[in-house]
Order: sequence, then structure tokens, then C-alpha cells
Amino acid sequence: MSELVKIRIELPPENILNASSETLWAKPLGKGLFKLQNSPFGAYGYSFEDVVIADDNEVPTVLGVHENSGHSTYRILLKDGILNTDEFSQAWGELESIGCTYEGSQSKLLAIDVPADTDIFHAYKLLEAGEEAELWEFEEAKCAHNIEA
Repeated sequence: MSELVKIRIELPPENILNASSETLWAKPLGKGLFKLQNSPFGAYGYSFEDVVIADDNEVPTVLGVHENSGHSTYRILLKDGILNTDEFSQAWGELESIGCTYEGSQSKLLAIDVPADTDIFHAYKLLEAGEEAELWEFEEAKCAHNIEA
């Protein structure tokens, strides 16, 4: 049961991927449950290591979140040509230093994972700083951190 499989999340008509669905890698847990192994680029409400419930199609379609991992997901849309610059490296280095990771798509769209034990307020300030420096635009796809003061 430790082999990874592709699962599908249906997307709303208007989405950043301009697609009807998105596939993610997941670890089957049995009984229709799967643990997500990467962050979504277009789907809202899902994060790395969430346990989701899916149907039994050949490529299972996600029906919803069964258990939140506590990770949060953000998306960064990079300005043209910024990915391989010192400015990006410096701004990203600050996010990386607090535990954030990213996956890239089309070298302009990044899915950002903010681990459950990372200070979400600090991460958000760093994302805002990159936006203010005109390195990227960002959006929240899922905030699973406790934001109660």
C-alpha cells in the first residue's frame, strides 16, 4: 500500500490552470482514504499531507478532506524572468529558512507549502514583502494554521 498513485481534484470553471481538474500524488491508506504527497497548484482547500476521501474510479476523484494536516498552501505567480534572479533567491531564502517549500509549474506558478509548525504570521509577512518588492503576486489556497490570537 506504500506505492503512490495519482488522484484527481475537480476545479471550478475559472481557475489559474485553465483546466477541468488537477492531479496530485497520494499515498493510498485504504477504505477510500489517501494522503496527499504534494501541494495543489489550482485547487483550493487542500494542502500537503491532508488525508482526503476519494471515489473508486481508475483515477480516484477527491470528494473532500477527511483530516487536515495542519499545513497551509499559498500560490505565487512570479513576475516574468524573476525565478533565477538574486532578488528571488534572497526573498525565497527567507521563506525557506522558516520551513516553507515550493513546487514549480511552468516556471511562473509556484505552490507553496507552509508546514504546520511554521509561524503562519511570519510566513504571510514574507509573502507580502515579496509582493511589495514586485517579485510576485500571491494568494491563499488554504490556511489550516490556527490564526486565533
